[in-house]
Amino acid sequence: MARVAAASGDHYMKISRKKRVIVCEEMNFVWDEPELIYITEMWSEGADVRLIANRFDRDPDEVLFALIHLARQDKITRRKGGLFIESE
Repeated sequence: MARVAAASGDHYMKISRKKRVIVCEEMNFVWDEPELIYITEMWSEGADVRLIANRFDRDPDEVLFALIHLARQDKITRRKGGLFIESE
């Protein structure tokens, strides 16, 4: 198991990595720009992440990564209820 050096240290990794794993390899992180615009609109209108995923026939986790991307670009903000809005 690799040991990580302190953030202020000269070396990031003390020991080289073994058994590398590509995480979320089965997920699709590619979105068309018009899709991201529509996701932004749906988010602003209060759509649940599961509804957005259903609309694009995508895994909700893929939508989550798209939302993280949009948030990092300041295109969406936090909202009351978060990712999952319960129907009334």
